[in-house]
Amino acid sequence: MKLKDIGEHDFIKRKLSKFLGSNVFYDVYTEDGFTYKIDGFQLSYFFSFMDYYDIGWKAVTATVSDLISSGSKPKLILSSIGISPETEDKQLEDLFYGIISATEYYEAKYTGGDLNNSEKNGWVDVTGIGTQICNAKNNPNNGDIIIISDEIGFTSEVFISYLNNFNIPIHEISKLKVKHPVVNKNILNFYREFCSYIISSTDISDGLLISLQNLSSRLNYSILIDDFNINPDIYENLHKYGYKIDDVLKYSGEEFSSLFVVKREKAQEIVNWLNYYNFSPKIIGKLGKRDRNEIKYKDNTLNVSGWDNFKGWY
Repeated sequence: MKLKDIGEHDFIKRKLSKFLGSNVFYDVYTEDGFTYKIDGFQLSYFFSFMDYYDIGWKAVTATVSDLISSGSKPKLILSSIGISPETEDKQLEDLFYGIISATEYYEAKYTGGDLNNSEKNGWVDVTGIGTQICNAKNNPNNGDIIIISDEIGFTSEVFISYLNNFNIPIHEISKLKVKHPVVNKNILNFYREFCSYIISSTDISDGLLISLQNLSSRLNYSILIDDFNINPDIYENLHKYGYKIDDVLKYSGEEFSSLFVVKREKAQEIVNWLNYYNFSPKIIGKLGKRDRNEIKYKDNTLNVSGWDNFKGWY
């Protein structure tokens, strides 16, 4: 079967799980108090409102998002870049400037990496090493609460407009979320405050439903959703052009917000804390039945959709 038919996520679950077991459902690898993550994409990933600096910044943020959302403080950043020799030297310099600027923003250290020739699109991969702040060891239970740290839909607006030749107007904040995403570093203080009440967590990079599915598989519980915390202005804009909640969810990749599964007794206090520190959190659901790997919304089982590096949006 070709990779474009099986897809990235199914390949990981069906094939890599034979070697890694349940670790395939985790965003980072942790050992002896250190966490490790690598992420990247093709250098052809551009919109007209982006430049090479933005690509460098985004590459670091994509990796750091997983570290911070897992309760780890980024310490070291490395990169691997493949780029055509026909590229202008200023563009490569801007790419490194974006990488180093983002590294400094997240209070880590850039330690170098590898630079390669690529005759085609090229790539940028970023490795992050962090130190664990919180090692959550709470067992999941029916009724544990799922909280999303921020509203979503901003990147959906950009991606949907792109698919319509940018004939759908885009809010400036949506452009900024794609061009220059920022992970709220206060998540680390959140972990310091509430570590003993956290069961699991993940970031939202390939789409909200994919992240929820990973949590369901990781915890071995179904997930019951009441709301998705979609920004109302974004939804109103897309709805005018015939797009519905399912569409916003499908194209909701690279939000770089966090999902937390927490104990019921602390859920509202956690939401209050996140609000105080300028997040836009919401309780979106809870854990349902054990030994069930599914997501339900208003008693209907949802088909998981989002971004897949082999399939594209599905």
